[in-house]
Amino acid sequence: MSHSPDLSVVIPTHNGGAVLHRTIEALKIQDAPPERYEIIVVDDGSTDGSTDGLARPNGPVDIRLIAQENKGRAAARNRGVAEAHGRSVLFLDADIWALPGLVSAHLAHHARRRNLGVQGPWFPHPDSLVNMYMRARHMIPDILLRRREGLSPFHVITRNFSIDADAFWRAGGFDEAFTGYGWEDMELGLRLQRSGVTLRYEPRAAAYHFHIQELNDVQEKLRQAGEGAVYFWQKHNRNFSLGLFLEILPVLLPMKWFVYRSGIVTAALLPLRRLAERTGLTFVCREIDNFLVWSSYYEGVFSALRRPRGMHHPALEDGR
Repeated sequence: MSHSPDLSVVIPTHNGGAVLHRTIEALKIQDAPPERYEIIVVDDGSTDGSTDGLARPNGPVDIRLIAQENKGRAAARNRGVAEAHGRSVLFLDADIWALPGLVSAHLAHHARRRNLGVQGPWFPHPDSLVNMYMRARHMIPDILLRRREGLSPFHVITRNFSIDADAFWRAGGFDEAFTGYGWEDMELGLRLQRSGVTLRYEPRAAAYHFHIQELNDVQEKLRQAGEGAVYFWQKHNRNFSLGLFLEILPVLLPMKWFVYRSGIVTAALLPLRRLAERTGLTFVCREIDNFLVWSSYYEGVFSALRRPRGMHHPALEDGR
């Protein structure tokens, strides 16, 4: 590409498989002029060969591949922005299949205003609803209300989010201490808002999400999120509102432990979950799955809180 694009699409990936290639193909057929954006794939220590042959520096859309050792999504995204040529950057996950107008919708906002972050939506791809967990999880559509202007930082999900590169670095980029699942995007959103960045929601910047998961996959992610929540809260000086949002305020924890970690409720629900799955009771599976996922979250929370003070997270040990 002989000129600088307006937008750099940054995609972190770790063993993305064929899904990653579909993500790239969807970005090649956007209705935005191809010279206005570039694609940067940051291979975060993949071992499955999924990024082989992706780089296309002289195609209609410039595609660059950057390889690094496995450091987590926050570090991979920071690396992508460091290598980006665009004035703005668009973060997509490796399993997000952009609809044709996604890039142009993000571009339109950044062409009109600086110091801006734009959040786009995504929907589960119908072909991903192949097991009981996926069908139960997505049986009710997302009805969360989001403000178009002045979006809450707790609605910032960098699965489909664009930001001015200058504003991103002024806020400090992603906190690379978030090496597990969750919170690195909302925590960035909080710092962006505090630095004066306007956050917007743009429903036209839409995509499909193709990620087939089982219950145990999500339980492990939420266990990591529970540990990350403790670090998030401590990093921001145990802010009351943040602790309430994360549901880890000390006043809440005795009740949370009894419900989610004592084992009393779980022991009663597991046989019911197996029966509901055998009989196809999707709504019952959904409610029990939600409980089991929260149980995993509080496993992570209480695990982090049991550590000696100042050692809840590697970043705190390092003084960051």
